[in-house]
Formats: sequence, C-alpha cells, structure tokens
Amino acid sequence: MNDLDTIGLTPDSRRALTELEAKGWFQDGQDAARFCMAYAIRAKLPEGVTEDRTTQWAAGNFDKSGEIRALLAALYPDCQTPVRLMEHFVNQGLVMVAARVRSDAVGPAELLAD
Repeated sequence: MNDLDTIGLTPDSRRALTELEAKGWFQDGQDAARFCMAYAIRAKLPEGVTEDRTTQWAAGNFDKSGEIRALLAALYPDCQTPVRLMEHFVNQGLVMVAARVRSDAVGPAELLAD
C-alpha cells in the first residue's frame, strides 16, 4: 500500500471538526486536528486506515517540519505509511474528542488531564 500526500476526513470527523472549530479553542482546523490526533495516540488506539475520506489538507502543510512523521516512526517503527497512520489518528481523534466534549462538557485542558 502506498502512502498518501494528503490527509482526508470522513463525514463523521468533518462534522466533529466543525463542532470543535465553533468552540474557538484552536487557531484553525489543522491545529484542532493535530490536538485530536495526539489525543488518539495518547489513548493508545491501534493502527488503522481510514476509508470513505475526502481530502482536507496536504500532508506537507499539516506536518511542515516532519516532526509528526518522526514521532510516528518512533512510536510505530513497522509503519511504512506514516501519512495514512496520521490520517487515521486525526479521524479517530476528532470523533473521540467531539464526543467527549459533547457528553462531559470539558475543554482541552481537561482532555489532557486524563
């Protein structure tokens, strides 16, 4: 399987992103997505691949410095498709965070305290 050049969102994660952007907690959608990706990684979600996605961001713009790909390489040394993995964690994290914010009425600080 080849790696991706873009990060896409599913319909569910796109709705979650819209909800989180409306909160005004993040400078932009990419910052919200990076936070949610980190949340998913911290939750120790298993590796996966996202299906039914629509392109949202260029991977080079989402991870300009390559630090995210370097982190994923360290955490998942067998992964050959880091952008696909990044996309998976972004999508899973967006849905997880939006659901948690809806149900527990928490903000970013409380999410990090878990």
